[in-house]
Amino acid sequence: MLICSQCHSENPNRNHFCQKCGISLINRPCPECGATVLLSDPFCLECGTVTGKILTVLIQDSQLGEEITLEKLELYDGHIDVGQRYKLFQASETSAISSKAVQDPSTLMIKVVDCQPLQPSILKVLLSQASDLMTGLPTREVSDILDDPAWQNLGLPSLAIAYLQLESLGSKIPEVYDAWCEGSSEFILLGDRQALVPLEAALEEEALPVLQLIFWINQNLLLWQTLSRVHLGQSLTTAKNICIDEDQNLALVRLYPDLDPPVSQTEFVQQLKERFTAPPQELPAGLGEILDRLLDSNLDSLESGMLEIAKFVEHLDSETLQELSPDFETIGEDLAQLDVDAFNTAPDTNFDLSDDGDELPTAVLPMQLISLNDAGYTDRGTKRNHNEDYFGVDTQFEIQRNNHGKAIRARGVYVVCDGMGGHAAGEVASELAVKTLQTFFKTSWQDRFPTTTQISEAITLANQAIYEINQSNASSGSGRMGTTMVMVLLQDNKLAIAHVGDSRIYRVTRKGGLQQLTIDHEVGQQAIQNGLDPSIAYARPYAYQLTQALGPHDHNYIQPDIGLLDIEEDSLIFLCSDGISDNDFLEEHWEKILLPLISSSQDLDRGLRKLMEFANEYNGHDNLTGVLIRIKVRPQIPIDVW
Repeated sequence: MLICSQCHSENPNRNHFCQKCGISLINRPCPECGATVLLSDPFCLECGTVTGKILTVLIQDSQLGEEITLEKLELYDGHIDVGQRYKLFQASETSAISSKAVQDPSTLMIKVVDCQPLQPSILKVLLSQASDLMTGLPTREVSDILDDPAWQNLGLPSLAIAYLQLESLGSKIPEVYDAWCEGSSEFILLGDRQALVPLEAALEEEALPVLQLIFWINQNLLLWQTLSRVHLGQSLTTAKNICIDEDQNLALVRLYPDLDPPVSQTEFVQQLKERFTAPPQELPAGLGEILDRLLDSNLDSLESGMLEIAKFVEHLDSETLQELSPDFETIGEDLAQLDVDAFNTAPDTNFDLSDDGDELPTAVLPMQLISLNDAGYTDRGTKRNHNEDYFGVDTQFEIQRNNHGKAIRARGVYVVCDGMGGHAAGEVASELAVKTLQTFFKTSWQDRFPTTTQISEAITLANQAIYEINQSNASSGSGRMGTTMVMVLLQDNKLAIAHVGDSRIYRVTRKGGLQQLTIDHEVGQQAIQNGLDPSIAYARPYAYQLTQALGPHDHNYIQPDIGLLDIEEDSLIFLCSDGISDNDFLEEHWEKILLPLISSSQDLDRGLRKLMEFANEYNGHDNLTGVLIRIKVRPQIPIDVW
């Protein structure tokens, strides 16, 4: 079975092209020169660019005292596995890395290229068949897991247990790609993180903002809290093991078991302070004093230290921030993302991390936009012979850089309309509504964010455009075309949302989960708002009949709901027609299909197409249309960029 890299549909092994989207299943263009490269090839033969899927492999001998070296490794025509899927990657000096440098001589680290990247790994197949075992894995002792017949039947290495137990830490630890045992040797394949910026290198940059340093210190403390309790604290005391990912979170190259004796908390904090005070960095006095009190054990717990750090940030005023961070430079493309939720939320994990301490307060800081991505897609569904949905995405960017860093300004108009099913020319109504709204804001939206009065005026114009066609055609009753409408206006981290009908707008955040921002304009919801029990309201005839739509009536019948909100944390905004939202599809599946897309590492277009495919299988009775907006923000550093 081949899993398409674009639409994620399953294909027979004999297929050369995806039966769903038509993309090649045997080659791809080189991202550097455009030459055709086989999926199994590690390099482009034309320009030498690395094109294959590179993985980091940890190999350990289960017989104590045995040291594995590359020379001792049994190879199969250059591959590390009997199936000849994972080939030694000889691209650079990093093809074989001795773990002696990081105090783990019993484990060999090498790089391989996956020669069958579209095939599901054996590990994924095995774990999919052991759901009961995996459900309880995070809370069990390692010795108990190893004695479990269900684990023994899988034939997986003990090396994999820690990674599987800590999967809820997300990108902070690498994903286990595959794993197996061969004789006394254990193999575990991890996602390669060679392209990430090492924390050491990031700290060599001149005059990083104090908030950036505080964020990384806080994440170190939170990760120590988790890893030290499961005897993996060594992972944070090995400097070269700590990197920065695209969302500016700490990301570990691998997990290291504690030595005997393990590093103490005092030793860890001492290393942390030395790391963050090495030139050219200089911590502000107040923050250094907090770390000193942690070292001297004058603070009763690590949580108390994090509480003081959060309070320290909360009381920094703009003048102090300017003094502490006069030169705000980005590292790489977007090295300034700060997740303020980290100040009051321990990493998501099933381990019990509570010490009955007070919840850490969130640092309240103004936010600014650092990244914006969007995607739109529509499908007629499996039962309709034409598509009455229409969407529009109009985004403008402005990026400026100067001595103080980079600033992003963005403006966007996002609209989804669902032509009224069963009415004449619903597709005409939906397209006309989208284009009327886009034209209005293109001409009337100057510097200031549109007011609710202006937004209402735009919607009235869209309604009037459709209504006049109905009047000129002398249409009546069900012959009158119409459309629902949901719209988002964006300026930097400020949003306006508006809707008419039963298309919806959702927001997804790591902290708040899934939130429905609109209330359907239909008979059932109107009855609920009038005090009727939902079960009774939706048992009535015509409960799903619309109470508002654009086009069938003049402006006196249109009362759009309009709201304003500020984006204070990384967010996904999702506009969709009811072909997607019907039958609680998003409410039941948002964690699987939407939540991962908050990460910058996820391709938004690919994620939306995968969502649409899943929604088609789940619903499919109607047209489906969705627009995704990914908004990433950070606490604002007061620099005069504009």
